[in-house]
Formats: sequence, C-alpha cells, structure tokens
Amino acid sequence: VAVPGRGFAAAAAAQQKQNQKQKKKKEESPYKDTILLPTTSFQLRGNSPVREPQIHKQWEERRIYERLAIERKDAPTFTLHDGPPYANGSLHMGHALNKVLKDFINRYHLLQGKRARYVPGWDTHGLPIELKVLQDMKPEERAKLTSIKLREKARKFALKTVDAQRDQFKRFG
Repeated sequence: VAVPGRGFAAAAAAQQKQNQKQKKKKEESPYKDTILLPTTSFQLRGNSPVREPQIHKQWEERRIYERLAIERKDAPTFTLHDGPPYANGSLHMGHALNKVLKDFINRYHLLQGKRARYVPGWDTHGLPIELKVLQDMKPEERAKLTSIKLREKARKFALKTVDAQRDQFKRFG
C-alpha cells in the first residue's frame, strides 16, 4: 500500500510496524496465570448500540412507564413545561443538554415522591421549517412554488422530522 507523498519504502515500514503491534497484542502476557482476578458474567463492553434498543423494548413490553404512573396517580403533581425544539432537522448536543437538565429536574421531583408530568412537544410551524424546506429545493422549483404548496411541503417535512427526533430523544434516554 503506497502512502501519498511517502513512497513505497515508507509504506512498507509503516505496514511492518502495524504488523508488529498486532503480533504483540496476540501474544499472551506471562503474568496472565499469576494474578488472581475476580470473574464476572458481565461483558467487558456495554455494547450500548445493541443493548439500549433491547432495554427500551423490554420497558415497553412490560409497560414500566405506565406502571410507574399508576403507582403515583394520587401523589402531588409536578409539571415541567418544555420549550419545544423546531422540527427542522436532526438533534444536536444542545438538545441533549437541554433534555438531560430537564431529566435531572424531573427525577428530583420523582425522588421527592411526586408524580412528574413531562410531555415533550415540537414546534412544527413557522419560518425555520419553511426555510429548511426552501433550502432543500432547487431554484427552479422554488420559482414555481405557491404559498399553499410551500406549507404542504413544510407540513410533510415537519411530521417526518418529528418522528425522527422522537426516536433520537428515546436514544438520549
């Protein structure tokens, strides 16, 4: 494999160095059997991309959220009014921080014995969504666009984005 600007000799040396590193990893440590380490059934890696959806599915199948709500139906209610995100694209770290902070507040009130009501929503109308739709269109398409057609396209885009963001929020936890 040639490395641009470095020539074949440098590429061969780099490949040899990489092969040596892999060989060292494969060799067992001479101390492996001399150290008494505890054993566990836990995996070394959490593998969250696989495990997280499985856990969400179990919670939904067991109706955990509904059961928690029933247990606290007579408790004092705490309601957090959420300023919703625009449905104009994928979520980013600002959204994650926002939801984490709100989650802290809700969990605090749950620990105080209250029933925490948190119903997220989305801002699915207005200029940010229309601008996103226009941005994704070709200039000749924009020239033929009526305000009614723009709103129809914005509505379809917003609903599609809400579904995507809902899934992303679930992945946030």
